[in-house]
Amino acid sequence: MRRLTTGIAACGLLGLGAALGWSLCEPAMDARHYGQGRLAAIQQHLDEAPADFVLLAGDSQAELQPPAQRPCGLELVNAGVAGAKAETYANVLDGVRFARRARAALLLIGTNDLIAKNRPGYAANAARFEAAVERILRTLAGHADKVVVAAVPPIGHELDGRLDAGSVAPYTAHLRAVCARLGCRLADPYAALRDGETGFAKPGAMGNGLHLAAYRPTMQALEAEICGP
Repeated sequence: MRRLTTGIAACGLLGLGAALGWSLCEPAMDARHYGQGRLAAIQQHLDEAPADFVLLAGDSQAELQPPAQRPCGLELVNAGVAGAKAETYANVLDGVRFARRARAALLLIGTNDLIAKNRPGYAANAARFEAAVERILRTLAGHADKVVVAAVPPIGHELDGRLDAGSVAPYTAHLRAVCARLGCRLADPYAALRDGETGFAKPGAMGNGLHLAAYRPTMQALEAEICGP
């Protein structure tokens, strides 16, 4: 906890909370360690999952989804890892064993790849993001009957300069391009939260600029894609 607090203070984000500060300051070693810690819980839930379930994968936008939800009337296995960039999450997923096949897998990723200091607009970084997403989706497609990818969510105006709002649409386009190659579906459960095409969220849509004020509506918006034929 001391390490996290120190890192947050160094970025001047104490008022936004530990999880938010971790994501924006992005100490890569801590993110990897947290992913390894989450791996044990994810593996346990997968080992005990019924024959038919929905797998939720990705970053904090996935991990913060309430676990009691039952999309399609099926058990939800939450494999989200807060703070993970796409490349970090691809590495975590490499360590997961799938005892049985999921009815559907849902990927929510991209927020942590938009940290402005990491220059998401650079072509090389965008290419790394797309390559990591392809790794993730190939793994998910091998263990789920259907794969759905959510668009990159908007960011709060208060984080302008810390996250690159201008990269929200391009990074969603990268997700769409990978899905076009691999045969998954891209959906936008955040459409009602977006402030036009700016990459920012409408006032009140975000709880702290980075995370949604309410997560259940996102799952409800995705349910038709997850559960449809």
